[in-house]
Amino acid sequence: MKILIVDDDPINRTILQRLLGKEGHDVFTADNGRDGVDGFALHQPDLVLMDIRMPGMNGYEAAREIKRIGPSRFTPIIFLTAVTDEEGLVQCIDAGGDDFLTKPFNRTILQAKIGAMERIRQLHARLRLQKEELELHQERVHQELEVGRHIFSHIVRAGNLLDAPCLNHWTSPMTLFNGDLLVASYNPSGGLHIMLGDFTGHGLSAAVGAMPVADIFYDMTAQGFSIGDMAEAMNVKLLSIMPRRMFCAACLIEVDHRQKSLVIWNGGLPDVLITDDKGQVVQRVVSSRMPLGVARMTREDRKVEILEMRPGYRVFLHSDGVTEANDRTGSMYGVERLESHFDGTLPPETLFHTILDDLEQFRGDAEQTDDISLLEIVCDRAGEEPRGIEEKRQRTAIPPTSWEASFTFSAQTLKTVDPLPTVINAVMNLQAPSGHRERLYTILAELFSNALDHGLLKLDTRTKTTPTGFIQYYTEREERLARLDEGSIRLELVHRPRASETEDPEPRGGEIHILMEDTGSGFELDQIHTQLQGNTGHGGRGIALVRSLCHSLEYQGRGNRAKAVYRWTV
Repeated sequence: MKILIVDDDPINRTILQRLLGKEGHDVFTADNGRDGVDGFALHQPDLVLMDIRMPGMNGYEAAREIKRIGPSRFTPIIFLTAVTDEEGLVQCIDAGGDDFLTKPFNRTILQAKIGAMERIRQLHARLRLQKEELELHQERVHQELEVGRHIFSHIVRAGNLLDAPCLNHWTSPMTLFNGDLLVASYNPSGGLHIMLGDFTGHGLSAAVGAMPVADIFYDMTAQGFSIGDMAEAMNVKLLSIMPRRMFCAACLIEVDHRQKSLVIWNGGLPDVLITDDKGQVVQRVVSSRMPLGVARMTREDRKVEILEMRPGYRVFLHSDGVTEANDRTGSMYGVERLESHFDGTLPPETLFHTILDDLEQFRGDAEQTDDISLLEIVCDRAGEEPRGIEEKRQRTAIPPTSWEASFTFSAQTLKTVDPLPTVINAVMNLQAPSGHRERLYTILAELFSNALDHGLLKLDTRTKTTPTGFIQYYTEREERLARLDEGSIRLELVHRPRASETEDPEPRGGEIHILMEDTGSGFELDQIHTQLQGNTGHGGRGIALVRSLCHSLEYQGRGNRAKAVYRWTV
């Protein structure tokens, strides 16, 4: 060991230097406190033997200075003292001393104390090395988590339209990764799909499942699949990749401002609350389905709640992190306190921020124990789109070409799958006119819906003119579709390029001829309101909408054969 002796008595220094030298130690000396501090900085000893009473800087002051200038490594200080009273020994410890040795020196005790200090010093050295290794490991983990967070954020948020004017949202992750998934995106017909998912656990393990679920959400929404289809696809994916103990409580919502409807699938999340223009709860959608990733779905599990979207309606949904948030005493925020805000005394437009302010005040500085998410849907603004959404839509410059395609859907196909997303994606892969996907989807969806609902299922659209009839219509639709045993729908598409209206010889657009025919008995077209202007009901707007989008629309036969022409330009 390298040992520094600080003592103003030359006899003591000589005795100690000879004793320690015989033991093989490298010994350095100083005859006062100031020189002792300088010697420590110069020689970096492993141990210091420090006298207390010295001129100028005494041993207490020198020990404090040594501890101050060498905090990164442990250097034991043994005080050399004739003091044996309790107060004097306490001063030695307070000054930074690690042990003391009384004069006159006993060689055996001196060697034992030096040996003990060496063992402690080596232990400190190992701990310091382990600490440095741990800090380095933590830094690497932090860097990897940052990379993971960046990738996770871009996968989950790619195309996310939570900035839609009708949405107010707030999330507070418990850790770096959020176990709550909140995403939104428009489908091809202009409806807004929203999903709030709450994965088991917290942090990275909970967030792992969010990436494939978000990918399915965006992909299937863009293709026009229903939220029931999406729930089933997400469930299959989570069952295939996640451990049994991991699942996702989720709520999927479709806001259709054209049909003035809300479609909700709730699997395991707290009640979805729907308030009126007075801020009072008028409807709630309880969880009637299992969370995603628990068990395989049946046809019943895919069913959704369809509600009328009336003026002034607002939809509130949240993860259980809201109601289970704790204050400093461990008390929970609770359902009762949350729903007390919906008593009709607050202006509806203030509800969302009032709840957030109250939740923040309740929690105070209490430690967060779960991921927290809250979302409000302002139904009156559902038809408004975010700024810059056109730049987010897929665009392509495929030159117009000639092609034809036809599909025939049997009763068995119609009752088991929704073929429309497959059709629209086939069309877009053949010819994807920039900015026209939504219009084409709307046209095909309305024509297909008329053929199925009125041609094969024989539903009366006038049923939807009342709130009760609105629910009855979709309930009856599900029942009749499940019993459908015969009939079919045929779809033919013919596309031709259209010449440019300028001097440019290249075609700048195309014309799609659409034929939609069903084998049903048709419907009485003159009984349907076919004008958009003045039609504020839930039914009869489809034909008028298609006519407004198409160059021409004609119903033939019994009303079971529709021919439309859609023109598009680059």
